[in-house]
Amino acid sequence: KKQSKCPIQIVIVTYSLLQNRFQIANTLRDCEFECIIADESHNLKQLSSQRCQLALPLLQGSNRLVLLSGTPALNRPVELWPQLHALDAKGKMFINGSMSYSEYTKRYCNAKRTRFGYDVKGSSNADELHKCLKGVMMRRLKNDVLQDLPPKQRSIVPVSISDKEKERESRETMSQLSMARKAVTEITDLDADDVANSAQWEARRLLMQAYQASGVAKAPATTEYIIDWLEGSASTQKILVFAHHKEVLDYIET
Repeated sequence: KKQSKCPIQIVIVTYSLLQNRFQIANTLRDCEFECIIADESHNLKQLSSQRCQLALPLLQGSNRLVLLSGTPALNRPVELWPQLHALDAKGKMFINGSMSYSEYTKRYCNAKRTRFGYDVKGSSNADELHKCLKGVMMRRLKNDVLQDLPPKQRSIVPVSISDKEKERESRETMSQLSMARKAVTEITDLDADDVANSAQWEARRLLMQAYQASGVAKAPATTEYIIDWLEGSASTQKILVFAHHKEVLDYIET
């Protein structure tokens, strides 16, 4: 039986704790919140994820809900659906006054049936979707709220791979990846499902392998660049370094 009011006035929880194996997720189910503020709400982009399945009932059950994100959709319109569904479960914001997930993907994600199910990675009727979002979204640019910050600068720094063996491994993996991707494009309806799935899996595996191999190979040159930057800067200057693979971070650290 649900409690009429959560016994604690303020609850702060990370998205990573929204998993069935954590007791906090079960405890939250028994609370009825007056207001929920979901920061970085794009973390709920995957509708089928356990995190999203646990979060949606909480968000929809709250009397008030605020979603905050600098990038609500990282890549495609389908990533907006869980957030929009949390804000407006009946879909009243849309042109026809209601909308299901299937209807949304067909209208705004250019959904196409494939042998692996519906492909919803596309985009369609973007102007109409943008008009619908105005009813639930307030957009603020950095220039509007943080006028004292300098403009963001982006630069690509080419680096060379000094270890010839690692360079050879990277090039070989990239070549294998290219062939695997070509094999995927050549799949037809006549191929068995296990053959098609195997080709898809192999292409993804080689992509991750190439990503890591090139990162490790570039780590020495990257480290040298960071050290040169620090030595050429004032002693009070700081630098924040991000990397995807732990092996790369370990190399930079040592």
